[in-house]
Amino acid sequence: MKKKLSILFSAFAIILATAYIGITLLSSQNSLTAERTEGSLGLLPLRGNPLEIEVIPGLRFKIDTGSDISTITEENLALLDSLGYHYKESFYPVFGRDGNGSTMMETKRYTVSMPLLKYDFVEDSTGRRTAIGHWKSANTLSNIDFAPSRTGQSVLGIDFLQKFKVEYQYNNRAIALYFNTPDGYTKCVSLEPSKNIFTAIWLGKRYFSEFSVNGKTNSFFLDTGIRNARIKLPADETSRPIQRLHQETVTSALGSFNVFVDNHADIEMGDRLVNGLAHYYDSLEEPYAFNPLNLFLQDVLIDFDNCSLSLRPIYNKLTSAPGLVSEVITED
Repeated sequence: MKKKLSILFSAFAIILATAYIGITLLSSQNSLTAERTEGSLGLLPLRGNPLEIEVIPGLRFKIDTGSDISTITEENLALLDSLGYHYKESFYPVFGRDGNGSTMMETKRYTVSMPLLKYDFVEDSTGRRTAIGHWKSANTLSNIDFAPSRTGQSVLGIDFLQKFKVEYQYNNRAIALYFNTPDGYTKCVSLEPSKNIFTAIWLGKRYFSEFSVNGKTNSFFLDTGIRNARIKLPADETSRPIQRLHQETVTSALGSFNVFVDNHADIEMGDRLVNGLAHYYDSLEEPYAFNPLNLFLQDVLIDFDNCSLSLRPIYNKLTSAPGLVSEVITED
């Protein structure tokens, strides 16, 4: 009897191991190409709350390193199709967290091309900013893999983003994508991809950076999906008296949370020691996280391939960014 049980257990273990290895071999974005590969592939203006990029008028995506999977809505597929960017549907198992932090399993995949434009930014006397895209200089990004969106929102997740050097242009409030590394950046901190065996089944890696807040060093998850917070820590990590903090509410896809905010947290990232905001609250997301799109008063380069976050050395403090683009238009 013991021998039979041992054989059954061994067979079950082999099946589980085979299934696990098979799932970890699943991939995404492996055939992704661009018509022009040198320099900036195109600009993606940032707008709205929650923050989204607008590729062309009406084609919006949340840009979210916390989402393992890139997803697309039927409306966005139809818009691309109407412009001649047709998609191919195929069977392909997909596992991971979506833009709302929920774990999803999907067997349908869309592979599609997408235009990337160059943009000029103009501001009127009221401060309203408009991004003007130029079709004559359009680049084409081909073979982008998406799962169907279940949230009503399209998302560029980490499976897509980690294929590029991702530049945040502070003055333009826009994202630029590169295959090669743009000039003028100095490394600030290293990034470390997660080696957790339970996250190896996801299509994208999860990247962390080690730095200190108020003298305590932790590993912070790089999460561009955080809406309002710059640096997020657990509520019980507050090191200052409660009366020296102020309270507010932070809203995410998972709900609203009461937050203690330290307006004068000592933040040490690499060789930078600055005084900035830290948000203390508990949610179902990573306990320690940071969003560089909310954090810096300068251009930022996230280089997933070389595991680094770099800054263009212009300013030396953290602050809020200039106004978002109010409108995205295009011209021939």
